[in-house]
Amino acid sequence: MTELPDNTRWQLWIVAFGFFMQSLDTTIVNTALPSMAKSLGESPLHMHMVVVSYVLTVAVMLPASGWLADKIGVRNIFFAAIVLFTLGSLFCALSGTLNQLVLARVLQGVGGAMMVLVFLQIGLGFSPFHAGLMMIPMVLGSMGMKRIVVQIVNRFGYRRVLVATTLGLALVSLLFMSVALLGWYYLLPLVLLLQGMVNSARFSSMNTLTLKDLPDTLASSGNSLLSMIMQLSMSIGVTIAGMLLGMFGQQHIGIDSSATHHVFMYTWLCMAVIIALPAIIFARVPNDTQQNMVISRRKRSL
Repeated sequence: MTELPDNTRWQLWIVAFGFFMQSLDTTIVNTALPSMAKSLGESPLHMHMVVVSYVLTVAVMLPASGWLADKIGVRNIFFAAIVLFTLGSLFCALSGTLNQLVLARVLQGVGGAMMVLVFLQIGLGFSPFHAGLMMIPMVLGSMGMKRIVVQIVNRFGYRRVLVATTLGLALVSLLFMSVALLGWYYLLPLVLLLQGMVNSARFSSMNTLTLKDLPDTLASSGNSLLSMIMQLSMSIGVTIAGMLLGMFGQQHIGIDSSATHHVFMYTWLCMAVIIALPAIIFARVPNDTQQNMVISRRKRSL
């Protein structure tokens, strides 16, 4: 294996640290939403705007950031992004109302999904610490699937993988709901592990299929467009989930209500149906193995 130069290693570590900071902030916000709602005097079911404002801003700014990186330089844009993200985090900490927090998250979005953690705390009564621990299996499943997703796509093709993973993700959502409904909480780590694996395979194959035929001159703009669409879909998904939570829970707003558990159950059921719908589109992907072949690593490096 060829050794990387020392300066390249440091650059990779710096970029990795920036992504870690962004991921850590997102995880903390999702985990702390119920506690934040209590501190701000808001209903936990209204806190989805904190997430929507961030991912929607990221979606809007992604094309501009890609263009600016080409014009101004990646280093300058990366430095400015860290500064803006840090300032946004500071303003989030200083926010005293929900509106102030949303504005601070917009600033974070300029510099930089989710119902699961909120459900673990409000719907099942998990503490923020244990809700955060429950994300470990999902991350491990996602990381492990990255190692074998290329072989899976080469073996079965894009169409089969995309249809299977889409339906599998909907099935995992139903399993999540069933495990919680039956009170078998000890199975949640396994369900979340499966969710991480299926979701990782789905996104990896979908992203590769979208970008693999683009020429190098369009790679930057194509990647920015794909990232924008993904962030928009995340914001729409969170918005729909929040609307469903509000619709099902309008008669049971109190966090201590025994019906809160069923509010999340109904929401998960609806989201599972929505998750399964793209399988209809993926079923139309051409089954030509040559056309949909994954580009080999050696060929990409040339």
